[in-house]
Amino acid sequence: MIKKIYRLFRPTAVKGRGNVISVKSRRRNFIIRVNGNDNIVEIGENSRLTNTEIVIYGNNNRLIAEEGSKFDGPCTIAMYGNSCLKIGSNSGIRGVSFVLKDADITVGRNCMFGYGILLRNNDAHKVLDKDGNITNKAADIIIGNHVWLCEKSTVLKGVNVGSNSIVAYGAVVTRSCPENSVMAGNPATVVKNEINWLNK
Repeated sequence: MIKKIYRLFRPTAVKGRGNVISVKSRRRNFIIRVNGNDNIVEIGENSRLTNTEIVIYGNNNRLIAEEGSKFDGPCTIAMYGNSCLKIGSNSGIRGVSFVLKDADITVGRNCMFGYGILLRNNDAHKVLDKDGNITNKAADIIIGNHVWLCEKSTVLKGVNVGSNSIVAYGAVVTRSCPENSVMAGNPATVVKNEINWLNK
């Protein structure tokens, strides 16, 4: 109860220099916390933030949600430096967790995400070879236009999901797929080609 009251009266808290926060959406039970420098949050017009938590640590993060994007939580966005999350117009994000550091995640227009989904572009901890070189660097995730991510699916670093595709229930996507395809399984593989889907 105390947490809800706190969010109602102080939903945005920013610490640091050069941060820009612009939220032009309808909001209910949401929170934005920024602790760092030169971070940007831009939520476009006719968007919606419901049960959404945005937490930004470190510097040079950008969160851009275009016009008409919808976050219906519980959604969490955690950004830890040198990353950009862009959500295309009219995409519906429901119960999704985004985790970003040192790479970007791009979601196209008119996408539909189910609940319990994770998109993560980094491994959190560094793995080194015998010479001390990092072997598991962060890598961008790109979700095309009109992509349907079904409930409890996971998309990991370096993946490009082609437009008009479907990621099936519970799939763990570790490799890219072409447009108009269906991915399923763990690790996910293409199980159908030349498909499309309707959001109705």
